[in-house]
Amino acid sequence: MTASPAGGRPGDTGDAEAAVDALRLELAAAAEGMADVDVLRLAAQQAAVGVGGLAGLVHLAGPEENTLLLAAAAGLPARLAQAWERISRVDSPALAGADTETMARREVTWFPPPLPPERCAGFPGGWETTVGVLSVPITAGGTPVGALSVLTSRVPDAARRAFLANLARTTSRQLLRARRWRVALAPWWQEPARPRAVQPVRLGTWAWDLATGRLDIDQVAEEVIRGAGLSPDRWASRIDAWFSRVHPDDRPAVDAEAERALETDQLYAMEYRVVGEDGRISWMEARGKGEYDKAGRLARMTGTVLDITARRSQHEWLAGLLELHPEPIDVLDADNRVAWANRASRGLAAEKGTQIVGAVPWEALPGLRGRGLPQLVDRARTAPGSLAFLEMELPAEDHGASAYYQVRAVEVGGHVAVQRADVTEQRRAERAAAERTQRVADLNAALAMALETADVADAVTEHVLPLFGATGLVMHDQTGPGPRIVGAVGYPEKFLAELKRLEHSSRPPVEITAMSAPQYVSSTEEFARRWPRLESLARLGRKQAWAVLPLLVGEQRVGSCVISWADPRPFRAEERTLLKAVATFIAQALRNARLYEQTRARAERLQRELLPGELPGLVGVTAAARYRAAAGQDVGGDWYDTVPLPGGRVLAVIGDVMGHGLEQAIIMGIIRHAVLVMATLDMPAEDIMAHLGDVAARLERRTPDAPSYATALIVLYDPTAGSCRIVNAGHPPPLLLRPDGQEPPRTLDVPPSPPLGVADDAAGVPSTVTQVDVEPGSVLILYTNGLLGADATHPGPLAEAATAYAAAHPGTGGRAPDTAWLEGLCQAIVTGSPTRRDDAALLVLSADRVPAGHIAAWDLPCAAESARSARALVTDRLAGWALTSLVDPLQLIVSELIGNTVRHASGLPDQNAQNSQNDQSHPSGMVRLRLLHLETRVVCEVYDGSEATPRVRHPALTDEFGRGLQLVALSSDGWGARYTEGGKCVWARLDISPVATAP
Repeated sequence: MTASPAGGRPGDTGDAEAAVDALRLELAAAAEGMADVDVLRLAAQQAAVGVGGLAGLVHLAGPEENTLLLAAAAGLPARLAQAWERISRVDSPALAGADTETMARREVTWFPPPLPPERCAGFPGGWETTVGVLSVPITAGGTPVGALSVLTSRVPDAARRAFLANLARTTSRQLLRARRWRVALAPWWQEPARPRAVQPVRLGTWAWDLATGRLDIDQVAEEVIRGAGLSPDRWASRIDAWFSRVHPDDRPAVDAEAERALETDQLYAMEYRVVGEDGRISWMEARGKGEYDKAGRLARMTGTVLDITARRSQHEWLAGLLELHPEPIDVLDADNRVAWANRASRGLAAEKGTQIVGAVPWEALPGLRGRGLPQLVDRARTAPGSLAFLEMELPAEDHGASAYYQVRAVEVGGHVAVQRADVTEQRRAERAAAERTQRVADLNAALAMALETADVADAVTEHVLPLFGATGLVMHDQTGPGPRIVGAVGYPEKFLAELKRLEHSSRPPVEITAMSAPQYVSSTEEFARRWPRLESLARLGRKQAWAVLPLLVGEQRVGSCVISWADPRPFRAEERTLLKAVATFIAQALRNARLYEQTRARAERLQRELLPGELPGLVGVTAAARYRAAAGQDVGGDWYDTVPLPGGRVLAVIGDVMGHGLEQAIIMGIIRHAVLVMATLDMPAEDIMAHLGDVAARLERRTPDAPSYATALIVLYDPTAGSCRIVNAGHPPPLLLRPDGQEPPRTLDVPPSPPLGVADDAAGVPSTVTQVDVEPGSVLILYTNGLLGADATHPGPLAEAATAYAAAHPGTGGRAPDTAWLEGLCQAIVTGSPTRRDDAALLVLSADRVPAGHIAAWDLPCAAESARSARALVTDRLAGWALTSLVDPLQLIVSELIGNTVRHASGLPDQNAQNSQNDQSHPSGMVRLRLLHLETRVVCEVYDGSEATPRVRHPALTDEFGRGLQLVALSSDGWGARYTEGGKCVWARLDISPVATAP
């Protein structure tokens, strides 16, 4: 078997093909005596089979300019043929090059795919991209009157073109003879084409002698009669001979009309058929009037005769078109009863078991009731000659999909023509297009709201998969060092595990992630041919079709998106176009999401670095805190911190920089670290606040265009005394919750100083200090105004939240609340906050005391012998604390500290001597020695009355003094000095090791 030429039929040789073509032409030429519709249908059938196409079509010129109407079709169901029913350059300019252009060019023309979408409504997927049109004109007397076309997916060769041209010529000849000799109602296109201008009419005259029956005619009438197939010489000028040629069906009406005219002396006017001697039927229009003789008797009738065969032929042809029109057409009389209905309308009525002719449509057919047809007919009657439109929905009787009809009505000559066009497919297509448009709009809205890559994947899952009827999605982010799955839906776990394994292997699936253009795979077989290495992966996914979409923004690849289906599917051109557009939307959203995630990660890291993170361990204080960014922000200016100080003291601070954003976060970080530096120097709280004012003032001068408004609140708690020193710079006052929790939190009366950096005159001046004694187990609540709301100035809602939480969680039986209790309190307060317009910080502190048995204090004379006494005292106390391993280093430390005090400082006033007025006072004053056992360390403190700060010296080898503080530094785990109200305190710390207990 040899291959046939391009466009030919497989397996045919050239000679065999030519022989088959000749037989087909002979069949077409043997259509003698067939009706015109049968001739056209035969031509469509032979054309489709002979060319090896999918369907054959015949179009004839319509009454409108550049318009073709479908006359016959072969190989197409009626529902699909409707898409080809009318072709116009106006309605379908994309297809005007097919049939209308073929008529103008008068040659065989091939129009390759794609077909216009409006010609493929309801067709199987892929038609518009694979099917073309081969078309040739049909002529009548040399004038193009239509086109013979074949829908084919093969490019026709010269032999197929020649066959179609020969078939069109044969059909043209047969069409001229169709129905002419059988019924004398030749189609209008069988008549010679005439200009549209007014033409002269050849009107014959006749005279009928009523007494003799003689019929005299003039030359024109003789030509008219002869043209109708009658020979004037054979009837001997007798009226009986003429009446004998009248068609038998028309003779009674002709006789009756003649008698009426003669009896009533009125005009005789009649159109009737006559049968020629050769059997041909012609139409005549005769008019006449009776004449009287001199005696007043009716003597004869004279009139005119006109051959109207051509006119009636065109009318009958048009009537035939209406009769065979696939859409129901009804003509209503003045009573809205159907005077005439075409075959389609009668057929629909017959299916419902009723007769439409003579009935009112909406009464005979229940489905038309209540659909607005009477109102439509009324509108048509009020505007004769103008179309009135109505679209109605007819629900399916079997509860299936509804049908949609466009109804057109026009009033002409007292009758209303009503045509119902089935637009169900069109409306479904429009509804599907509108649904697609809405889904795309919803997708865009969802992608616009997507902040993170997971949000983008969720939007694609929610909107894209239903849009295309897909069942699976795998989306990769490729903005990082390697592909990263950000969304996967519709796949089993084994598939996802294998995909991740491949991505981290030495041979990742670049077939999917490195595509530069979309790839559409319609079946598993095609997938295996394209990417055999990934065939096993595809089988694990249990999908049958895939669309692999690269996500590109400009030339940057941001990811890939694989959409999959559970069944094989072809990808139509419009579906591919929509997938490309959707990929563009997804790519933009994915890039924006990655930029947002990267920006947020940097902001969160900045916020983490600027905030304290995990709070340190404190003596006598348990703390919990929360930071909440403002809505839509990742960083802000609210902050908090806790700092452990020597002697078990705790410095807690909270602050607020007005606004929320990166600039406020930077200012906050500077102020917070300034607090840490000054706390390290163990400065008093009021001095720290004064220095913070200096820092804020410098920041204000540095950024005059962006003024920084900051507040702060500092709490210095001493767990050995249970007292707080509070300094406020324009900040909301703290709340104090009593240990039993039965009373609402009390707002502490803390007079505020101006905000940081605002009062230039007070720069460097210490703020007012408020001393507050705190019962053990009390809770201090420090907060920023972000928890109060935009307009609130009183912490009422915050206090209510704390009260409700304390009532619901009674605490720990008199002991200070633990961390879990404080965390719950923080959560309750933050959750109850009314707004997130500003960022907020919250710090809660549970205050406890250092047990009295862990504190030892002695007042010793400011004399050298006090060192011996001090050594004995600390030795005894350490033994009582079971810390004898610390005796030696602590004896050395206390000796050096007291020795330095005696040598370089002055003693404290002897309060006992002043009060008793005795003579036992010490002229050099007193030295106070305090020993603190603070959980994991022991602190030794020596107080004196001098404000001179001790410093470590570097003596020469021959110097006798200057080595005491060096010994203290070497023997302790830390030492320092701080100012007190009457002087200073020098301290040293010894950490307790696990074995530092008495044997």
